[in-house]
Amino acid sequence: IFNMSDSQGISPFATNVTSTIHRTVYPSIDASRPELSQAGKTVLITGGTVGIGFDVAKRFITASASTVIITGRRKEQLEKAIASLKEFAASAKKDVNIIGESSDVADPAAVDSLWSGLADKKIIVDVLILNAARFAVPKPLFELGIDHVWESFEVNVRGPIHFAEKFYKQAGGEDIPKSLINISTQSIHESKPQYIPLAASRPEYGLTKGAGTLAMQYIAQEVDPAKFQVVSFHPGIVYTEPWQVMGASPDTMDFDDVALAGNYAVWAASGEARFLHGRFTWAAWDVEELRRDLGGRLEEDADFLRVSVAGLRGGD
Repeated sequence: IFNMSDSQGISPFATNVTSTIHRTVYPSIDASRPELSQAGKTVLITGGTVGIGFDVAKRFITASASTVIITGRRKEQLEKAIASLKEFAASAKKDVNIIGESSDVADPAAVDSLWSGLADKKIIVDVLILNAARFAVPKPLFELGIDHVWESFEVNVRGPIHFAEKFYKQAGGEDIPKSLINISTQSIHESKPQYIPLAASRPEYGLTKGAGTLAMQYIAQEVDPAKFQVVSFHPGIVYTEPWQVMGASPDTMDFDDVALAGNYAVWAASGEARFLHGRFTWAAWDVEELRRDLGGRLEEDADFLRVSVAGLRGGD
């Protein structure tokens, strides 16, 4: 059962990277901006049936994507999500092809089958959103045991790497710029008890999501951002299914608006976010301030907003 004492410590919303902090969508990242248009693009979102992934799908529809593909493990939930997205597209007067694919990101055979099926249909994905994840229970690693922890690695590390590899190696469309967006978490850097006890009490989540984010960082180093842009971000604290499972209600705290994450994903997939290639950000940070006030630091400091060892740099 979720207890508010779990969330004591530093506010989980506290951040000082930009002076302006957002809790909901704002003009610069609004998916309806013509500059963020995804017209003609095919978008694939893992774990897109509920919560953040579902809202991301809605915002790419708003941005006029030609095809939106969502994956999910539960057939009934997948069908419900597809029906809802089609209603959303119709109400927004968007002509979008919406596809649901039943797939488990932790099942290598299922991942291979998904991508081979897309290839058979001559579907080339332009934007990949890595959203599917396994949350965690509040137990130390040794109590969970290696088998349980390794299952989280299968979902939060192997699955994203597998999807990213299949995305990168698609046959056809090699000359078309691609965007890979990794939905990460603040737990990768705020997992100490004195920061956010709620995150510290669930070490397998921060551990595996941190490893997954580091993997995306390595991938970013190996590609040309003009051809294959990679951005990771913390979506905010959004009231989704894991919070319900913990016993929290929408009124437990002042949750972030899920639309902040959905619109930020569209912005992160655009050319405007190229200066953040290979970096980790928060959706809450003001993107205009990031570009204007921190652009120089991003160019000069190779460790800034990257997974690394605090206190050590390069050859130190």
